[in-house]
Amino acid sequence: MAHKDEAQPSECGASAPQISPLNEAETAWIDMLVSQADQAGLMASPAALQDFLVAERTAWSSVAPEEREDPNPTVSMIGAALGQMLVNQCDLSWALVTDEYGTDAAVVGDPGSITLFPINAVAKRWTGQSEGDLADYVEGTHRAIERLRRAEATTA
Repeated sequence: MAHKDEAQPSECGASAPQISPLNEAETAWIDMLVSQADQAGLMASPAALQDFLVAERTAWSSVAPEEREDPNPTVSMIGAALGQMLVNQCDLSWALVTDEYGTDAAVVGDPGSITLFPINAVAKRWTGQSEGDLADYVEGTHRAIERLRRAEATTA
């Protein structure tokens, strides 16, 4: 399976990931994060998410390391908003995915090779492991999913 930050839908390798529905608590957590993002105006566009990510990361980085707050709540909120945008735009759904990297919330869809990890994508941008823009991530992912689905339709 591809790395969890790739905007391209991943293809399953020799050992397919285990995909299961979110349980009630996981669903409530995602819903809460998306609601917080919506209240902050972040569901308006991927660009709004990107701007918020940059502003929050810049503010966090300007604080002395020993005084910084845990960034995980912010990263999770942005990631859940990103994932929900993909769910809404690409006809995907939230699931729990266990693969060689561990178990994480993901958005998945048909054809069965679509597995994206939006919270991890945001975390990598927060830490500087990825410099990709979230608006480009959403646009690129949407295009890749459309290509996959067109290819699937022509071979079916």
